[in-house]
Formats: sequence, C-alpha cells, structure tokens
Amino acid sequence: MQGTAPPDLTQQADAGSDAPIAVHYSGGMSLRARSKYVPKAKPAGNAGLTLFCTPDGVRCHWVRLILAEKDVDSARIEFQTGSRPSEDLLVLNPSHRLPTLADRDAMIDSARVIAEYLDERYPHPPMMPHEPALRAALRSAVDDLERELLPLLAQVGAEERTAKIALEQRLLQASRLFAARGWFLGLDFTIVDCAWSALLWRLQKLRFPLPAVLADYAERAQARPAFQKSLYRGLPG
Repeated sequence: MQGTAPPDLTQQADAGSDAPIAVHYSGGMSLRARSKYVPKAKPAGNAGLTLFCTPDGVRCHWVRLILAEKDVDSARIEFQTGSRPSEDLLVLNPSHRLPTLADRDAMIDSARVIAEYLDERYPHPPMMPHEPALRAALRSAVDDLERELLPLLAQVGAEERTAKIALEQRLLQASRLFAARGWFLGLDFTIVDCAWSALLWRLQKLRFPLPAVLADYAERAQARPAFQKSLYRGLPG
C-alpha cells in the first residue's frame, strides 16, 4: 500500500521547533488470547539500552557524549543515515524523532530528558550538580541552547546570512559565561558541557568562527577521551 514517505531524519534531528517532551512506556499486563486489545509490537529482543541517532546532529552527539563520559559500553547505538528510519525505530517511535532512547520499558525522544535520565540511570560520574541553584542554572543553560542557538544553527546550515550574524552575536554574549579554566558551572564536566561541546564541534565542522574563549573551551573538551569516543567514524573527511 502506498503511503506518505517519512521525513529526512538528518534534517529532523536538530529542528528548532519547541516540540513537546515525550516519554512513553511500552510495558503492559498479560492479556487473554481472545481480548480485543492487542499489545504494541516490539522489535526483536535485545537486552540493554539502545540509542537511535543521526551521525552529526547536535542533540544526538550530545547524548552520545554523555554515554561516553559515563563509559556505558553496553549501550547499542543505531545510526540513522538515510531518509528512511530503521525497522526498530519505526516500531518503537512512529514519530521518528531523534535522538530516541529505548531502555527497559521506557522510550524517550527528547534529548534533554534523555540526558537527565542517563545521569540518574548511570550515576557515576555524576553530571548534574546536587545543589538546587546549580541544577536550575544548568537547566536554564540547556534551555537557552535549545531555544536560541540550535534554531540559529539550523538556519546557518541553510546559509541564511541574517542567522549567521545573530549566531555570532549570541556566541559572543555566551562566551562571557565561560571561565578561562574549568567548565560551564565550575570544576565538574556536566551535561550542559556535553551539549556545548557537541554544538561547538558542529560549528567548527561548518567552519563557523568562534570567539577565542569558546575556541579554547572546545579544544579542552575535545581533548577528553570521551569526546573522541563519541564521534561517528563513518563520516567522510
């Protein structure tokens, strides 16, 4: 039967829309054979955590970097490199939104929710501060990055000159929040540092000029073993 073709996943992953956060649970109680209700289909059994992502989307790289920092070697990463999603993703998440995380009975397709979920699921090393004020500052920083910087990045990728100027100005403002040493919130590398590291890497790939403070920050972040582990080696060049 002919249907509507699914969207291009490489464009969808870093769309700037403020889409609602979705967390879904696929578990359920056993049903009798004659019940009119049918449990949702599941992909073939594969114990453990699975991350569906694009190779170069900022949100997808952000989540991969958290996995690498926490040294979760058991995680299975499925890269979506074409316009059609994999069969497992089609079954798990009909919206095809990326990144998508499947773990036990949970399916999560919001990068910021995945980030906090992973920090709770794998508590060592902790990547969110314990103090309420610092946690609020972290969430505000992530919110600014997702609402302001990522939409501008998507427009810059489309060679929109106005967006390029706006992004240059926004990065210059943000650079004042970064210390010459340490990380975004101090001495600890947190999930917001993972987000910024992924963003700056993408900007450098686009040959976008960075303020000196951010260029230095990116160099230090990229020197971390976890960052090198998080990269997709199949990309050309």
